[in-house]
Amino acid sequence: MTPPMDPETWLNTFQELLRYYLRPPENTPLVNVASLAAVAAGLFLVVRSWKFERMVVSLVGLGVGAFLGYWVSLFVGTPEPISAAVGAVVMTVVAYRTYRWWLAGGSVVVLFCLALLFQLGRGDLQRYVPDLTEGGSRIINGDLIDPLVSPEVQRANLKQSWRDVAGTLKTPVVEELKALGPVGWCLPVAAAIAGGLLAYWVLKAFSVIWLGLLGSVMVLLGASTLLCVYWPDVRTWLISEPQYPAGFMIGLWLLGLVVQAKEARIPKKPPPGGENASDSSES
Repeated sequence: MTPPMDPETWLNTFQELLRYYLRPPENTPLVNVASLAAVAAGLFLVVRSWKFERMVVSLVGLGVGAFLGYWVSLFVGTPEPISAAVGAVVMTVVAYRTYRWWLAGGSVVVLFCLALLFQLGRGDLQRYVPDLTEGGSRIINGDLIDPLVSPEVQRANLKQSWRDVAGTLKTPVVEELKALGPVGWCLPVAAAIAGGLLAYWVLKAFSVIWLGLLGSVMVLLGASTLLCVYWPDVRTWLISEPQYPAGFMIGLWLLGLVVQAKEARIPKKPPPGGENASDSSES
């Protein structure tokens, strides 16, 4: 593991990572619709996940089944829409029947990923910052000179695809995972075990907690993307002051837990006539 950093240096490097990897979004119909869908789905998870866990898992199974059916069609040669539809139907039925197992698996995966993210975020974050001058400079008369590039290359550098940006991050992350060693993997493994135990003892309560957290992250990402599309200066503010969006996400998550806990404690109103009506119907 890398040595620890002081908080100010860590925050500055974290902002540098955000500036590089979170490129300005483009104002396209797909981005707008996806952002609004993320906000709507996130709010639903934040305030209603406790009551519709099976429906949420079934929708996840539908997406997973469609994805698997599509990829199977590429290898088998069957029509892609038909394979995706069949896979979606099959996985939706399976998820509906075994939704508790899906929630238990999600509990394990969420705690494992959070612990792994904590391990990767420790120490000097500079190891994740790409060297933008590597192979792009030359020395003339003892001075470091950056060569001029064509306008096409400049436009490509300004608008790198998300695949290129993700590929830049993949190499240092894989190297860091290999460098964790047995001791570094103890925390993620312990978190996964804790997730399994919590799923065994209090599955419904714990699944509401991490589903609400996932929903608040979706709301933050969707709302931030939508704001940055129409007001580009918002991106600069969000990156320079990351404590505010983080506080908004945590506050929304906690508010959702309070709302769901309150609704779970309040019993439904009895039917008209109260107990007498139910007794007469039984007789």
